[in-house]
Amino acid sequence: MRIKFGRVLCIFMLVLTLCSLFSVNAFASGSQDDSNYYLSFKKYKEAVNPDGSRTITYNDVTDQISNLLNEGLRRYQAGTAQEGDDGYYKPFTNSYGFWYETSGFEKTVMGYISGARVNEVELQFSNMKKAVNNGASPDEVKVEVDKLVSMLREDANILDGLFGYSTGTSDGSGSSAAGGLAAATFAAVFGIILREGLEAILIIGAIVAYLIKTNNKKRLPYVYVGALLAVAASVVLAIILYNITSGTSNSIPQEIVEGVTALVAVVVMIYVSNWMISKVESEAWTKYITEKVSSSAEKGKMFALGFTSFLVVFREGAEVILFCQQYFSRAGSMEHGFLAVFGGIALGLLAVAIIFILIRVFGVKIPLKPFFFVTSIFMAVMAIAFLGAGMWELFLDGGLAERIGGVVLSLAGTIPELAWMSGNDVLAFFGIYPTWITLGPQIILLIITVITFIAFIVTTRKAVSKKAAVQENSPAGKIKGNT
Repeated sequence: MRIKFGRVLCIFMLVLTLCSLFSVNAFASGSQDDSNYYLSFKKYKEAVNPDGSRTITYNDVTDQISNLLNEGLRRYQAGTAQEGDDGYYKPFTNSYGFWYETSGFEKTVMGYISGARVNEVELQFSNMKKAVNNGASPDEVKVEVDKLVSMLREDANILDGLFGYSTGTSDGSGSSAAGGLAAATFAAVFGIILREGLEAILIIGAIVAYLIKTNNKKRLPYVYVGALLAVAASVVLAIILYNITSGTSNSIPQEIVEGVTALVAVVVMIYVSNWMISKVESEAWTKYITEKVSSSAEKGKMFALGFTSFLVVFREGAEVILFCQQYFSRAGSMEHGFLAVFGGIALGLLAVAIIFILIRVFGVKIPLKPFFFVTSIFMAVMAIAFLGAGMWELFLDGGLAERIGGVVLSLAGTIPELAWMSGNDVLAFFGIYPTWITLGPQIILLIITVITFIAFIVTTRKAVSKKAAVQENSPAGKIKGNT
């Protein structure tokens, strides 16, 4: 039954991923009109830069996004219909998937400024669409549009100054000099490898330490093969996503795949966490180790561990590959560019490997019972983190909230009292964002997890007390008491 459970999860993930790709591909390839503004970055490039000789700056991109948003605002003020090519909603929604992401703006900000800044901007896109969806006044919508454009302009000035595209205002964090750009590129690539690999290596390291600690080294191939298969699958997925996005002007499919994978990983990690917590008592573990996981049920659990390894690597793999592709395309135009990219990749992988070794070495040295109790809690925490990240990628990055609209889109906006959380790198790492669409499911899962752990502790204590009472009332126990 356990093996079947794992296979069902594999099939479930595959079906959801394929359905998401086809559905979003169909959405992305919708018609575009011939207005005097551009509905997609691809169309803009074809019109103003057909031979690739002109440099399109990030301020140029911001100008066009601003034009697009103001066209949507003009239509909104004029009372046009919401849907359709002539409706007011399409310019608002396409400004993200057909511009911010497709132009490379998002990925460049993530690499050269910060991932938290990307979350801030994405949340403002959502707040703007939420205002439109809730029927806010044109003046209120204009406030959200102006705030978004201001954020984009600030980032564009920093990036254009860094790449030497313009003499725009910079905060001094970058330099147009070759050495400064190469250093920034190295830092960006290193940061991406470390950030995207950290979640995966923490989980894989804990699983490997678990197998070693229970004398199940022969089961390690489940984990390593899962990770290697994920790398291969990520390469294939990256090629598919690149072809889809280059053909439709929309990069949303990547977010859909990552979101679906994250949610499937949540299910598997909850399963693994509950399994581990059920084995915490030393007596249970002694019996478990003695049997050496020889039953088919325990083999199924080993499959779950391997599948967890696959999911956490696969979730980030394609994104890392697409990121690196972008940096390689820039490397040839800067001095020491390839050295910066390869150096960032090499040192990033080295840092991830060191973290893995530390987890494996120190994890194995921790006493058995505390190790598995802590590991179980860690798996539960990461499941909650993946749940928030998955909901964000599906509903905000993937555009599902705006496709559904109504209450769902309202839940995807900023919670005013929690606005301070926006742009925090640590909170973003744990998938915590100031929106009900992400926090709501996380709170529910947290409550369920806490109840599960409390129930386990209560049940364990009752079992221990009952066992002690039985031993005390046994003939041997009475003799021992009398002596």
